[in-house]
Amino acid sequence: MVKKLIYLIITLALFAGAGALVAIAPYHIYTLTLTEGVNTRFLTMTPTKSLFYDGEDLKIDAPADMHDESLYQTFHFCNFELPMPINHPLFFMIPIIKIEGVGPRLGASFQNGKNVELFNFMVERSYKFETTSGDQKLFTLPIFKNYISRKSNEEVWGDLFKKRLSLPSNEGKSFFESLVTLRKVSYNDLVYNLYILYNRRFSVPDTTVKMSFYADKNMGIVELPGPDPKVLYERLYIIEKGLIYPIVIKTRRTDTSAMNYRSKFIREINYKSSSTDSAISIYALYKQIPYNQRVDQQGMTYLYSAWSHDLDNRDFVRVIILFLERGKLNLKYLKPFYEFAYKKFGSTLSSASGYLNETAAEALKRKISEELEGEVKKEADQGVIKSEGQFSTPEDKIKFNLQKAKDKKINTDDSDSSLSIE
Repeated sequence: MVKKLIYLIITLALFAGAGALVAIAPYHIYTLTLTEGVNTRFLTMTPTKSLFYDGEDLKIDAPADMHDESLYQTFHFCNFELPMPINHPLFFMIPIIKIEGVGPRLGASFQNGKNVELFNFMVERSYKFETTSGDQKLFTLPIFKNYISRKSNEEVWGDLFKKRLSLPSNEGKSFFESLVTLRKVSYNDLVYNLYILYNRRFSVPDTTVKMSFYADKNMGIVELPGPDPKVLYERLYIIEKGLIYPIVIKTRRTDTSAMNYRSKFIREINYKSSSTDSAISIYALYKQIPYNQRVDQQGMTYLYSAWSHDLDNRDFVRVIILFLERGKLNLKYLKPFYEFAYKKFGSTLSSASGYLNETAAEALKRKISEELEGEVKKEADQGVIKSEGQFSTPEDKIKFNLQKAKDKKINTDDSDSSLSIE
């Protein structure tokens, strides 16, 4: 009888052990998938860097020295509302204009009085937010597919940046205690975790150092490596109606004001749709500020923000250059516009002879334009004196001569297209 009882206990123990091993096997396979990769007909994944395992929720407190709101102003810049240190004595904004095949991308560098960059942002191209199961049959099995599909787009978006994929630690626990802890993570959760990991590879750069999610703004934040250890490199992911609007920021870690401005920037940045009409309201605000502010960094910030909504408008670039040239010590602000204008339009559009640089074609156009303007003015003056009776007002005569000059310019362009200027 005793022997039978012993055999029964041993048998039950074996079954229990086997059951425990079967129960823990998926968690072991899951861990191996993360660390060593897997290649089966249901799932194929290469080993993943540990940095991709775990994201985190980010909390950003209000910066201590950012309480003086008079030093900042919110500007509608591209598809964002951004806090700009327009009156801050420590920050001087230098425009950044990158010319690309599909059009320019804009940003800004904020430097101190010693030309040391404290903060930098650069707008990137928007793109559609999509997740995929690829060829992974595991994610398309009905039981797991249904579980994943019940997750909202908002939940998946947040999990891409904040979800921890590592299993709970079993350090110091017995086998059965570890099993109880692991069982809190269901098999469905394991597959969903793999789904998130699979999509992280398409959502964030391979060089990612750290991932986090700022829930207050529904914003993903990725830390990136950089050549300067004193500078924090990050990409912010802002989502709106299924589109992702990335913006890269760089912050000098060793400068308290820079790090505080980073906090303010992340806390206050918002999406705001851009259109050419957006430029009109910003330009109207620009015209309301005092003249001495229009020809310095403040005026440039207004005009630069307005132009960000109408990038094909040559006149905006011309106006920015014209007003900055009227101010003093503005060359560092002017250089990015000179360089862009020359590459885009063939002329620096400068009214200052020392900085006017243009291609032969642009020089010819300018010469013709100046001659036409002179002729229009001459004919308009003559029309006021000799032919005033033929027009109801002098303005009507001027309009007539302007149209005449335009017609003449078209004919000149057609017949003299082969001309060149040495």
